[in-house]
Amino acid sequence: MTKKSRTWLAITIIVLLLAGAGVVAFLSLPMRAEAAADDAAADLNSSTIDSTAWSDTDASKTLHDEVLGALDESMKKRSVELDGTKKSDDGAVATLNWTWTNQDDEVWEYSSRLPLHRKGLLWSADLTAQAIHPDLDEGRVLVSKKNPGERGSILGDDDEELMAEGTVIDVGIHPAKLGEAEGTDGENAEATLTTLEDELDIDLTSLQERIDAADPDQFVPVITLRESDYSAVKDTIHSLPGTVFKTRTQPLSIKRGFAAATLGTAGAANAEEVEASDGKLTGESVVGKSGLQKAFNEQLTGPANEEIFIADAEPGTEGADSEPVLVHEFPKRDGEDITTTLNVAVQEAADTAAATGKKPTALVAIRPSDGHVLAVANQDPDGAAWDRALTGQYAPGSVFKIASGVALLESGMTAKTTLGCPKTTTVDGKTFKNAEDHVMGDVAFEDDFAESCNTAFVDAAKKVSASEVANAASNLGMDDIDLGVGSKMATVPHDDDPVNHAAQMIGQGKVVASPLAVAAMAASVADGDTVSPLLVLPDQRADNREQILDADAARAMQKLMRRAVTKGTASALQDVPGKPVHGKTGTAEYGGETPPRTHSWFAGYQGDVAVAVLVEDGGFGAEAAVPVAKKFFTALN
Repeated sequence: MTKKSRTWLAITIIVLLLAGAGVVAFLSLPMRAEAAADDAAADLNSSTIDSTAWSDTDASKTLHDEVLGALDESMKKRSVELDGTKKSDDGAVATLNWTWTNQDDEVWEYSSRLPLHRKGLLWSADLTAQAIHPDLDEGRVLVSKKNPGERGSILGDDDEELMAEGTVIDVGIHPAKLGEAEGTDGENAEATLTTLEDELDIDLTSLQERIDAADPDQFVPVITLRESDYSAVKDTIHSLPGTVFKTRTQPLSIKRGFAAATLGTAGAANAEEVEASDGKLTGESVVGKSGLQKAFNEQLTGPANEEIFIADAEPGTEGADSEPVLVHEFPKRDGEDITTTLNVAVQEAADTAAATGKKPTALVAIRPSDGHVLAVANQDPDGAAWDRALTGQYAPGSVFKIASGVALLESGMTAKTTLGCPKTTTVDGKTFKNAEDHVMGDVAFEDDFAESCNTAFVDAAKKVSASEVANAASNLGMDDIDLGVGSKMATVPHDDDPVNHAAQMIGQGKVVASPLAVAAMAASVADGDTVSPLLVLPDQRADNREQILDADAARAMQKLMRRAVTKGTASALQDVPGKPVHGKTGTAEYGGETPPRTHSWFAGYQGDVAVAVLVEDGGFGAEAAVPVAKKFFTALN
């Protein structure tokens, strides 16, 4: 190729490259109305106003952020799609299809028109308020408001309403107004706080600390009262200087204290809960704080009824239209009801009985025929509201002799088998003794059980392995069962160390159980087979199991538990009206004191109601737990 030819070839290539660049420029720059519309729609879809499609990018971004800033925070996502362009008198108009998706994946759709203008060779888009929403005017923005759906109720046996929305009054202090009262003569403020302490039984020191730390115009909460309780003290506290009152609704049980720890509480979401909710909650949202209200919060909570309004960008300014205009409303759905197995009559009897305990007391009642938890009561003289009945873990003491007794019966022992009941017995250097140094000599197993002889059970440990005792406890329903509220059952180690196994026989050592597990044990004896507790319906567990608990051993244990009432440590229950009561007392040592402190237990049943009673630090089972059980059975009859 000659030098001249090479020169012309180079020129030709350059020309072709320049022509190609021109085509690329034509296609990439908004030299067509459709190109400008595409770029604008893409910007709006991604919430970034930064392409060259806009006639005034800065002004468009400012308008976009001002109009949609609040809506973007509340919505899950937005989608903007171009639906074609048409020529107009002064240029062209693009149709935009907007789709907003809220936090519950519900959709809101509408269309708007975006003006397009040509200047020289290029087209550009003019972002206007109407291009964002057809009903928007200048100076107005889109905002959302969430109105929580009605919270579901907690129902009980026969669908009776146990907990539903009710009116409460928040009693509070306005620090500035209280300060003004103090400034007059110094006595009014003191009188306000003293009266509140007397009438509401509050901790005045804690309240004063919160008042001192609060801003002058802050609402300092004192107490929340049911409407009926507020009415009883209204005349005394309503006009006190510095007091303020707010009326609202929240889930309330049918009666104050009714299954309180188990049903739980619900209240306004705090700042941390709102922040962690990804936009699903506001400060007005009600959320479960404890118990069933917390465990089933998602089902009980109704999705927020979200409304979209056109409102003033700066409310209250001159010329502003203060009336918001509703442009869309997402469907409202209330929360679901939760159905429990709790029975009102049985629960009231349980609450009444537990309230007689002089120490923290827990009571669980189960229906043996179907495992339904009929009542869960927790009573603490000091006011602690945790659910020890379902979640507490304690040494069960002699009530566990029901499980170790079943293991012995399954091994071939009978009620008439003779066992010695000495004052003390020793295993590998560890001494075990009977309560109050009780001695019976060589007696039938049924008498050892009725009188709760520790030494007889310790010496019988060699007749069964630790695993056999643990399996008996499992067959009596003491294994972990998920009731949906963080409940705990029993831990019975398979430990054949002689000392640990000996302690296992009398419910000491490493054995721990909740009142729920002990109630399941009593229910299983009553039913003659394993009973699995159930608190929340429907029951999704398959009921296709074969007989697990040895039927002969169960029948024998029923007789032993009846003998403990007629001729043993639970004799105080002989005169309870109604069907015969079967039971077993328990005294469980704990701690390192000498002599050791003891928890008081009772486990038993009457007809189709099985019960476990625990009195923390209550002493002997016959002295503390049995009277509570007697009060319970008597109330039921």
